[in-house]
Amino acid sequence: GARSVGDDDDDVPVRNPPQCYDVPGGELADCGPSHQFCDVPFENAPAYHLMDQQGCAENDPNGPVFDPVHGVFHHFYQIHLAAPPGSGPDYGHFVSKNLIEWAALPVAIWNGLDASTGATMAYDDVAIYTGSATLVPGAGPTGALGVVQIYPGLCDGSRQDNCQTGTLLAMATPADYEGDELLVNWTKSAANPIVNNTQRDPSTAWKTAAGEWRLRTYDSMVYGAASDEDFIAGTWYEIGKSPDLRTCECPSLYPLPASTPGFEDAYDAADLPTHVHKTSCGGDWWQVGNYLDGAPKTPGNFSAAPGWEDEFEQRKMDDGGFYASKDTDYPTTDGAHRRVNYGWAQVPPKSAQTLPREVTFNAAARQLQQYPIAEVDGLRGPAAVDGRSVSVDGDAPVDVPANVTRQAEVLVVFDLPSTPSALAVSVGDLSCEVAWSPVGGGDYADYNVTCGGVDTTLRLLAAETQLEVRMFLDWTFAEIFLQRGRTAVTASSDVSASPPVSLHADATTNAVVSVYPMNGIWVDEATVRATDRVYQGWA
Repeated sequence: GARSVGDDDDDVPVRNPPQCYDVPGGELADCGPSHQFCDVPFENAPAYHLMDQQGCAENDPNGPVFDPVHGVFHHFYQIHLAAPPGSGPDYGHFVSKNLIEWAALPVAIWNGLDASTGATMAYDDVAIYTGSATLVPGAGPTGALGVVQIYPGLCDGSRQDNCQTGTLLAMATPADYEGDELLVNWTKSAANPIVNNTQRDPSTAWKTAAGEWRLRTYDSMVYGAASDEDFIAGTWYEIGKSPDLRTCECPSLYPLPASTPGFEDAYDAADLPTHVHKTSCGGDWWQVGNYLDGAPKTPGNFSAAPGWEDEFEQRKMDDGGFYASKDTDYPTTDGAHRRVNYGWAQVPPKSAQTLPREVTFNAAARQLQQYPIAEVDGLRGPAAVDGRSVSVDGDAPVDVPANVTRQAEVLVVFDLPSTPSALAVSVGDLSCEVAWSPVGGGDYADYNVTCGGVDTTLRLLAAETQLEVRMFLDWTFAEIFLQRGRTAVTASSDVSASPPVSLHADATTNAVVSVYPMNGIWVDEATVRATDRVYQGWA
């Protein structure tokens, strides 16, 4: 749904901006395909995070997806503009072939019009809210696997019949799938609306063993399509509410992801849960359990897995300014599957998207983890601090060259001391502290953490001897990951003046510190087109 920064509700805002520029500082007119700059692009703003490049505010990630036809990653987001008579938001669009360089493209899906044909329609002329992408056999050229976006269109009953709830489900596909590798233009299905009088936030669809496609919306309602052909044709039906899938925004249901690296033995030895269910309600939460399809046109069942009942409890994914996350299935360079999640970073100046985070399951720690994908390392410049060993007893400043930490990665690995100790990393006013204490008995313990101004916990295994703190600093905010993402915090923090780095420990210990300047991600559309394909898809 569309929200203002800091809000978790879906009150429709006044259209903002009321008009748009054709180019930054150029002609001002009604927003639309020829006028889609809200203002000049932001300055002194995040440079290696996905963020609107048209001077517009933003919120939720929408339908991130890898297109297996052309080998391109697409990231959509709620861009705060709208064509009249709507209030917005609509579907902004970024693309990449290597997950390192990204280009901003024109708005992909407009409220009330189809930019690929010029046609206008009333069924979604208020706004395009948060949608999801699904790869469907037959949706690509010549019957190939291809991308379909299902989104909630907001309608006005004075202009659209059968608009009792003000929301419906609609479908969009690439307008020139075979001819345009970047899928710049999207076209709306002639079958729209595919379902009337729904609630918002359709999930990515999943396919049952019987071949039925399903998705769920905010209100726990499940909808189905009987086959690939029906999905593509827009022939959907209501299955019914699933009380096991709690009512919340931006839901997702997906198979349990791969093991956290280094913990494969515990993963392979366990009788694991089958699925993850994620929702957004006052933060983003996930739970792990067993999902059973049930018969066609019958809601499935999601319940605690025997021996993993603790994992069926809701667990917060990120304790900071993080909301409305959207996950997707990305390939690795060798054709493996991985679950990748993006969140809405509620940070200055007008929000951003988090780094892509790979989701894994740590069977030894009994929890999901999320950690920046390996490709993020490709943004590193030459190390400003290269694996420096630092003896820490009290405060220990780290000498970092000037003008680095405003756009940098700080990686610190502490040796865990044999006596209780606070262990902390600070960059200017931004601090992350773990209250470490050796404990006897048990496979793990949960430790109190204060990080980015919030209180949370971190689980450490009894056998672990080190603590990793990894910070990604980008002008106005930071993403912080403890122990490869067992705990994550998105924190607003003005680091534009490149503040100093300091370590702290109450008990004498050693730490290894690396600091990397991070390169910006932005290139133009032509550069992405000229880039060779890197990812072939799945084996």
